Amino acid sequence: MATLASLGATSVAPRAAAPRRVANARGVARAPPSRGVARCAKRGESRGDRALARAWDARDGRRARGGERGDAAAARAHAAGARAFEARRHRGSGVAHAAAGAVDGGDASGSTPGVTIVKPKVSAGKLQTRIASALVLGAAGAGVIVAGGVSFALFMSLASFLASKEYFTLASNMSVELPYPPEEWVNTMCVAMCTAFPIILFSCGGKLNVIVQTMMGAYGVTATLLMTKQKDPHFSQFTSVMFGFFYCGFLPSFWVKLRALAWGATASAGAGSTGSAFISAWPAAFGGPGVWTTGLIATIIAVLCIIASDVGAYVVGKTFGKHQLIPLSPNKTIEGAVGGLVSTVGAAFALRWLLGWQAGVVQTTMLGCVIFWSAVAGDLMESVMKRNANMKDSGNIIPGHGGFLDRFDSYLFTGIAVYFFIVTVMPAWFQGVVL
Repeated sequence: MATLASLGATSVAPRAAAPRRVANARGVARAPPSRGVARCAKRGESRGDRALARAWDARDGRRARGGERGDAAAARAHAAGARAFEARRHRGSGVAHAAAGAVDGGDASGSTPGVTIVKPKVSAGKLQTRIASALVLGAAGAGVIVAGGVSFALFMSLASFLASKEYFTLASNMSVELPYPPEEWVNTMCVAMCTAFPIILFSCGGKLNVIVQTMMGAYGVTATLLMTKQKDPHFSQFTSVMFGFFYCGFLPSFWVKLRALAWGATASAGAGSTGSAFISAWPAAFGGPGVWTTGLIATIIAVLCIIASDVGAYVVGKTFGKHQLIPLSPNKTIEGAVGGLVSTVGAAFALRWLLGWQAGVVQTTMLGCVIFWSAVAGDLMESVMKRNANMKDSGNIIPGHGGFLDRFDSYLFTGIAVYFFIVTVMPAWFQGVVL
């Protein structure tokens, strides 16, 4: 049998074996999966991680082909894959899948390239539950706001209790940011102290120095116990406790101060001072026009403007939202923020007319902006905490809504912002000073 040597053939390098082709379910031969896709399949990862597979495949292609085009493709694919992986890790596989779809440069609807706005769907049954819960909460809130006095103070004490319970639950789940959270006995003591803040403030006539001294005293006692009862206290325990007192005790107490505002006879003269037909027709069974003090009007304006902000941002963002406002909260859009701001300022002007508020255009616009941005700040603050704790909701006490903080977060910073705006920018609210 003739050999290559006998034929005078030179040595030839063996040809690379063709890729082994396997048959699929239909019996049609297909090429085996690429190395990147095979890695994902081997680890059982979600569809969002296929973007990483593209990155690996592009890198392999660059190594095989070389050149600047391969380098650029690999860099783009790797960056997109990293974004998809982070999105899946922090926000769930659904968001990661959307981010993986953005590898090709975003959608064709004119939205920001590489950014996908997530619009969760709400079932009809859950929507009905949310509406029913909102109506019940709204009725209860309206009742205690109009009643004022000790009823409102007790309501805010309940709000501080629920907020602090959920806050310390969130803090206990922040394993990365707070590797040493406060122990359970510390959380229980802090919840009790935060619950007492609004009652103490109301009992002392709403004086500012009282609430400041109460918070500092509560923190001093807690810090002392942390240092004496624990063998190895940690700094993160002190910081989380301090912020808990501020966030869940100090801030809610300013709603008590805001509701208690009353500047002499002019503030309680009802229709005589405001010129409002609505107030003048207020039934005597509910206290008559005299019940409409400065504090009641300010509280109602703040609460209704927050509601207008939430509704406006949701409707406009759901209908027109395309550009993400901030990566921290993927559901919030620039269009929704603009809609919320316009709705808040519009509600402030409507309430100015309804309640006979003697304020100028500048004052009304400024108040609407202050309410909107303080509400957004409270919402984003809670989003940071839930994200760090890897929790979707702060709790489940409100059917269809989640936790108490999920609904009350927009109100935490708003009470103190509106209070100081009124007492500093509009100190002569009912004395005819108009800007």
